[in-house]
Amino acid sequence: MHLRETEFFNDLMHGVFGPRRGGARIIVDAENAATGVGKTTCATAIAQACAKAFDYDLHPDDFTLSGEAYLERWREHPDAHQPSVILLDEMSGAGAGDARRSMSNKNVNLGRSWQLMRKKRIVTITTLPHWSDADVRMRRFADYRLWTLKRPIGYFRPYKVTSTFDRGDVRTESYDDIPRNRIPFPNLDRHDDPYFEAVTEKKDELLDSEHFDADELTEDEPDPEEVERDQKQADAQRARDKGLSTREVADIVDMSQSWVSKYTDESQPTEQPADD
Repeated sequence: MHLRETEFFNDLMHGVFGPRRGGARIIVDAENAATGVGKTTCATAIAQACAKAFDYDLHPDDFTLSGEAYLERWREHPDAHQPSVILLDEMSGAGAGDARRSMSNKNVNLGRSWQLMRKKRIVTITTLPHWSDADVRMRRFADYRLWTLKRPIGYFRPYKVTSTFDRGDVRTESYDDIPRNRIPFPNLDRHDDPYFEAVTEKKDELLDSEHFDADELTEDEPDPEEVERDQKQADAQRARDKGLSTREVADIVDMSQSWVSKYTDESQPTEQPADD
């Protein structure tokens, strides 16, 4: 089955072009955290498929290796009138979204950009060795997880990412429409794909540099008030997405109704299929 024919891709496009008209956050990891199974190739192929659907011209700068470069590119991207794509390769290795650095400034800033994704309509595709390597806040913000397989190489399994309403526990749900529960992606290295070559060259430059960490992170302590405010905003948006009123959400996050209205978007109901 081709990627564009799957329920996963239809869900992704509905989130961008449907009533919510937002972006999406996709995490690509590997079975058993294996290396060499095509995480970057898979992410690049998804980025190209999205760009074609969006009529968006990909640029080599859309393929980033560091949280700093990602955030800079995020700020440069079009506003809501034009859907777009950014790839952040090796998110945890770049120091951004790393579970071990969950309170770092880079993670706070990356989390904020993911919260505001709908305002920019950016589809972010990021790779890392394993799902658990990502900061738990980044996993909560994610919309999809793509799990690349060790055998056969060149396939992935897509999952929806959800969270429980009361505790915010992150869960993944598989799709039922995919034959043998896997979707193929092309071998871009073999086809001399220019975008795959661009991110590969950036990786080679990083390996040849004095700094293996693409961000050259400093372990500055984040502003606790800023972190708490970001978390409240994320909690409030999830509650609104569940259909709660601003009054109900305000009670949950212990903020005013005006604050909820200012920092969250109104949930857009999805159309329900008609009864037969």
